[in-house]
Amino acid sequence: MIRPIRLLVSLGCLCAVSLSGQTLAPITTGAITAKTVAAGQSITVDLTGNFGFDGVTGQLVRWETVFGNFDVEMLPTAAPNHVTNFLAYAGAGDYDNTFIHRVADLSVQGTPAIVQGGLYKSVIPPVAIATRGSVNLEYNLPNARGTLAAARTSELNSASSQWYFNTSDNSTVLDTSNGGGYTVFARVISGGMTTVDRMAAITRFNVDGGVFSEIPLRFYSNGTITTANFVTINKVYPIAVYPTASAPGALTFSASSSNPAKVTASVVNGALRLTGVAGGTATITVTATDATTAAVSQQFNVTVQGPFFTQQPMSRGVSAGSSAALSVVVEGATPSYQWYRQRSGGPQAIVGATSATLTLANVQAEDMGFYFVRATAEGQTVDSATAIVTLSEGTSQLVNLSTRGSIPAGGNLTPGFVLKGDGNKALVVRSVGPRLLDFGVTDALLDPTMAIIAQGASIPVVSNNNWGDASNAAALIAASATLGAFPLTPASLDAAVLTELPLPNAQANRGYTVRISSTSSTAAGVALAEVYDPQAIGAGAKLVNVSALGKSGPGSEALVPGFVIGGTGAKTMLVRVVGPSLASFGVVGTMVDPRLSIVPLGQSFEISQNDNWSGSSALQSAFDTVGAFGFADTNSKDAAVVVRLPPGGYTVKVEGADGESGVVLVEAYDLDP
Repeated sequence: MIRPIRLLVSLGCLCAVSLSGQTLAPITTGAITAKTVAAGQSITVDLTGNFGFDGVTGQLVRWETVFGNFDVEMLPTAAPNHVTNFLAYAGAGDYDNTFIHRVADLSVQGTPAIVQGGLYKSVIPPVAIATRGSVNLEYNLPNARGTLAAARTSELNSASSQWYFNTSDNSTVLDTSNGGGYTVFARVISGGMTTVDRMAAITRFNVDGGVFSEIPLRFYSNGTITTANFVTINKVYPIAVYPTASAPGALTFSASSSNPAKVTASVVNGALRLTGVAGGTATITVTATDATTAAVSQQFNVTVQGPFFTQQPMSRGVSAGSSAALSVVVEGATPSYQWYRQRSGGPQAIVGATSATLTLANVQAEDMGFYFVRATAEGQTVDSATAIVTLSEGTSQLVNLSTRGSIPAGGNLTPGFVLKGDGNKALVVRSVGPRLLDFGVTDALLDPTMAIIAQGASIPVVSNNNWGDASNAAALIAASATLGAFPLTPASLDAAVLTELPLPNAQANRGYTVRISSTSSTAAGVALAEVYDPQAIGAGAKLVNVSALGKSGPGSEALVPGFVIGGTGAKTMLVRVVGPSLASFGVVGTMVDPRLSIVPLGQSFEISQNDNWSGSSALQSAFDTVGAFGFADTNSKDAAVVVRLPPGGYTVKVEGADGESGVVLVEAYDLDP
């Protein structure tokens, strides 16, 4: 704890860092200039050169607390060893789930001067943080309000894990005349002191006459103390100013268009994506917001030029032997046209298809697929949306379901599936972790364990830790090879089973959850869950639904469900990404505004997408058909789409508005069971 000792020592030199007179809030650092984009095309603007923090140049550290989040800037020029020491604790997660154990007045009775922590984990009884040795005094900056300093004993060079925020101006009481002074090594930026002041205002109690003689406790008067009474610091971690594909940033970005019919605007991480829709001009507003919700905005105009589509090609479902016509209407210029079919190796030009309408005569199964047209005029080339051509004949069913997701330490990945039909259903179910390392997934879960649990039950139907230990491992290898699943190495710690799951009767559906976790409570990583149907198309019970509940975000944090349609015919699918509507089921931390898109396996182009379901009656009817729960709010920002797809593999891509993370439920239903 801080022990103020009055000694007559001369004032040490101060580094050239201003600790007052700056807001340290988000500012614009460069104007975004007017842009021009072709209709149907997109451009990307890197926002990192346009926004920043006023006067902030050092490493930032994010504090997530029970009273809100804020950021702190490290000051290595003033106290390099203390900064290194603090970042070592923060980077290791030592300050996560700790609590404020002291709020002290120091000089003026009743006026909180410091808020102190970094000593105990928030458990009962409290457990002390393991310290990493001591740091020598580096007194170079005054203990001004808003600074973060190192706590120590009366011993000059005894600072270790403990820290304190100065909530008053303690420049005099904690200067060199007080035992040599106390080291300031960071400062709170923007509006973060509002949160620190809330901590300081909590009623204090003398619990033990010692370390906890000035402990702030919430919702407490007397009696037994629980962790709910603590002023808890949930998480402390280094953070960059700008978000990346793998991590959030101190600034988050959002964008809006004054006329989305002309230009749409969205932000993923620190990149602004502008898409031309139709000829004209729109004003784009971009806002940068920090952890305390302090924000700054700037506006600029975007002009759409060149040919633009006023009518996109519509997907067609036709009978075998009939024709399918795909047409577009282009305004703003007189273009040349070239139609393409999307193939696994990229777009393939269709010979002779050079008008505004593509007519496919005598359509057969091999013609099912994805088509678009490229229009060129005035030096601008624009691609249309992708149209899907399918046949009404043929049989098909879901033959493979998969979900890739990130499993936190002590947590689970819980994809699910639903079966419909009579008797038992043979399935290959795999939970792949270490094998993913061979595919470049560097943060794969190294030792997954798997349990399959029937809906409404708690005891697993079947479980597996290491697939090689299964009694029918040889049959599992043979079935996996027949299904085209990539092989698991004999000594790998991946989990897999070949099993038969029971079904009640032909009229009822039965759901199962695949619960994947790590064999170590402290290990985290990415895992892939796979469910394969080894039976012939049309034989026995069928897979009719896949779902996955979990947190999704940028980069490796993304939840990536997928499915494979086997057979000779197309299948109509209902796909949903539910975020806001999960709140009615008590789910917290949901994604505020999810967007879904469906992408053919191994491809990059989208064939169907939705942002907000908008209360569509057609979608609500589809919900009722498959028995999916409805969305109570027709204005909710959940996403859903109904689409008819030819045989093949598909990935459901989940994105949050402005690169946000959050819990989502991804569902894919067979509407033709």
